[in-house]
Amino acid sequence: MQQVVSPIPRVQKILGSQKVAGGTPCRLSAHCMRVEQPAGVLMYHTLTGELLLLSAAEAEALEGLPGPVPPALGELAARWFLRPLEADDMAMAEQVREIEGRFARKKKSALTGYTIFTTMDCNARCFYCYEAGWKRSSMSKQTALDTAKYIAVHCGGKPVRIEWFGGEPLVNTRAIDVITDSLRREKVEFRSTMISNGYLFDEALVQRARDVWNLFYVQIALDGTEEIYNRRKAYVNSQDSPFQRVLRNIGMLLDAGIRVKARLNMDGNNEVDLYALVDELADRFGGKTGFGVYTMVLQENAGVNPTSYTEEERRAYAQKFYSLQAYVEEKGIAARMPLKRGFVAHACMADDDSFTTVTPEGGLGRCESCIDSSVWGNVCSDESDEVVLQQWRERNPSETACKTCPVYPQCIRLKKCPGWAGHCTPIQQSYNRDVLRRAVLGAYEDWKTAEQNRQEE
Repeated sequence: MQQVVSPIPRVQKILGSQKVAGGTPCRLSAHCMRVEQPAGVLMYHTLTGELLLLSAAEAEALEGLPGPVPPALGELAARWFLRPLEADDMAMAEQVREIEGRFARKKKSALTGYTIFTTMDCNARCFYCYEAGWKRSSMSKQTALDTAKYIAVHCGGKPVRIEWFGGEPLVNTRAIDVITDSLRREKVEFRSTMISNGYLFDEALVQRARDVWNLFYVQIALDGTEEIYNRRKAYVNSQDSPFQRVLRNIGMLLDAGIRVKARLNMDGNNEVDLYALVDELADRFGGKTGFGVYTMVLQENAGVNPTSYTEEERRAYAQKFYSLQAYVEEKGIAARMPLKRGFVAHACMADDDSFTTVTPEGGLGRCESCIDSSVWGNVCSDESDEVVLQQWRERNPSETACKTCPVYPQCIRLKKCPGWAGHCTPIQQSYNRDVLRRAVLGAYEDWKTAEQNRQEE
């Protein structure tokens, strides 16, 4: 076996090596993701973070389990990939999580991550937008100045990452200019990303985004080919075909060295058309550095006509998701997913004290999908509402299915999460496992490239 990615140091320190008495019947860990490859079998441990490449012979030896560990697989047992039959994998993950949690609570985090709502206004009228009905306010110049000052004071001198959000953040570029100019004056190091529909970019704005905003990545949602996209996005006062304009802007962003990830929003009305969209994106952007595509099923209970799925519909959508994502990969334009290299202690920004949202009025919040109910402070004050902060740290208890889910050590569900359906749905399971699989494959490709370069030196 070959080590592709080493284990997470702190987890390795906590666990050490597993000692298994000779002859003890063992099985594969529940926290192991297996991915077949021509050169062998990739085995990724989602708790320890270690990724191994097993030879065909070693993979074949696994087929004899459960049972005593063959001599050829002794290292897999020492590295926690194999576990005694009666071992409780979930309890072990929880124990590591608790130890890490105690360490994290002792360590005071600087605020280094900011999702800034420059505006709640938008130039599109997507029927599925979860912000439908929200007040369409925009950040003033003074609030932008206050936001930049808050960042400078609370980032602890560390580099800052900003995500521009909305509404459509480009509806209020003045706020972005004010914040980034102020951060430069304060000598705060920062980089930024953006969630945008992409319509309002032009050549000059792309250059400003790269050179002034330090923008390195944009996520742009696409709902279908030209006719379907234009109808579903329903842009206000559009002067040409929004679809063609957005594709042109994606090209300009990529040419400027700004990465673009296209998110394909799927529901029952556009599923078939998305395959044609994938063809068009592959023809236009396939092979371009920085471009990638991923699929998402539209969120339940959101938009102007919110709907819920039955369990049968969720299973059907999970299969459709897999099929479309497989087609994206076949076309060679699938977005790369990073393999997590640190212990997963937080569900998302909502329970991570190093991140916060900033509303157009300067409110500090926990969740970008609940900007009003998650506000815990303000950029003009150092006071904080500890009750709100604690509410967003509360987690859902584990489910029966968690015991055998390979993603469990990297999956945390918050009670107040608006995307939580009360239990882990087939759609969520499919998405989580697919993201992990692609991350494993990406890490493997990086390792192969590095190995080849070493051999050529």
